[in-house]
Amino acid sequence: MITKSVNCLLVLLGLLSFSASHKLPEPGTCGIQVSDRIYGGNITSIDSYPWTAILVFRQTGYKSDLFHCGGSLISNRYVLTAAHCTDGLSKDYRIERVRLGEWDLESETDCNSESVCTDPPVDVEVESIISHEDFNRLTLRNDVALIKLKHRVNFTDFISPVCLPLADKARTLDTDHTRFTAVGWGNTEHKNGSYEYGSRYKLHVFLNGVSLETCDAAYDEDIIDSQLCAGAEKGKDTCQGDSGGGLVAPVDGLYYEYGVVSWGYGCGRKGVPGVYTRVTSFLDWIQNHLK
Repeated sequence: MITKSVNCLLVLLGLLSFSASHKLPEPGTCGIQVSDRIYGGNITSIDSYPWTAILVFRQTGYKSDLFHCGGSLISNRYVLTAAHCTDGLSKDYRIERVRLGEWDLESETDCNSESVCTDPPVDVEVESIISHEDFNRLTLRNDVALIKLKHRVNFTDFISPVCLPLADKARTLDTDHTRFTAVGWGNTEHKNGSYEYGSRYKLHVFLNGVSLETCDAAYDEDIIDSQLCAGAEKGKDTCQGDSGGGLVAPVDGLYYEYGVVSWGYGCGRKGVPGVYTRVTSFLDWIQNHLK
């Protein structure tokens, strides 16, 4: 079993804020894709998937930041991620900040080939972390967590939340026959088949949903209803470093998060889907833990 981290993704929005940190944004103020490689993926536009977050780790003895997991902004105060990214950390290895609005990890000012530039990324300190109380590190069931940011985030063209599938039409989407998108800065592949840890640029890859029955047949472990599978196409997958990031799909033009990157056997293996935490199974848990 390989987890997807080294240890196991409108000007109008800039004018909007929410008075209560526990309130989730309504569709229309979330899930907006204002622009039209994860393993086998492609570089995104600089303003794509503005909810994509990077967890910034600090380790005693290291001066540089470590980027080992991702997440998704779901409100002006909370980021949704995987519990295996947050559970059991020590004082010597901890999540220190969450970075939003990032595209190019190696550039202070992100600009594309047309000299269109983003706002500077925003690093927000962590106030608290809530891992699911029934998370099992051995089976990676209930692999979901919330990070509460130390202060509210102002929404811009480059930072805005993804929607959660609360409404009936979004919640009842047939995930077995949906084309999803995964976003992150995880491992990428070279033409010779070797891996490189961590992409410089934000990447996205399109992955088809896979039934639980098909997914279960590919794994020794039991795949259960609160998990979701996607991928199984050679050379396309989430990979190490993408853990906690979102698996999203559009409904009526807005993007909703359906999966949290959790684990899998390797990356981009034909016939072997990636395993995700199914967000619709944890909607009550998420809402009950927003304070």
